[in-house]
Amino acid sequence: MKQINLSKFILVSGLMLSPSLLMAAAPNVPTEPPYIVLSDNLDEPNGYGFCIDTYGPGKSELMQTHTCKPKAPEGSPRNYSGHDVRFEYNSETNKIQSYAFEGLCMQGLLAKGKSELALLACSDAQHQGFVYKEDQTFRLKSDMGYCLAVTSDTQKAGPWVKRPLELIQCDKAEPSLMKWIVVSK
Repeated sequence: MKQINLSKFILVSGLMLSPSLLMAAAPNVPTEPPYIVLSDNLDEPNGYGFCIDTYGPGKSELMQTHTCKPKAPEGSPRNYSGHDVRFEYNSETNKIQSYAFEGLCMQGLLAKGKSELALLACSDAQHQGFVYKEDQTFRLKSDMGYCLAVTSDTQKAGPWVKRPLELIQCDKAEPSLMKWIVVSK
């Protein structure tokens, strides 16, 4: 009997001293709001997390996630290339909008067995609607069975890292790859 209690004590003590066994690491985002970041830091080496981003430096039509970037220099214009990781969610329109590139919104491009995310002119396109749920997922408004997620493949991006974005069936995605934190201004 005493041996079982000692085993329980060791197990409970170990869990209390190692909370990372129970929870994933949250990112320590240096980016100025607004931004949308994956709630789990995963393997981002700086601890900054993965923010929604445009592909390459500055404006691009394709989207990905990228290491959240440090704050821009004071007085930088809105379209400064370092602001390309700044996105905001509008719950009234269900749009994920670029901060740096006004009037541009995230849109899902779906084809059989493949998806891409693009930054296109905000419109009534059915795949521009995303609903942010209490479970921290973004679901495609036109088909709530699809969630915004990152792939499991981390890639080098100069001094940073990136992960491709995808729309995936929510019940087939690893939760740590599809939970987001929305930080407003």
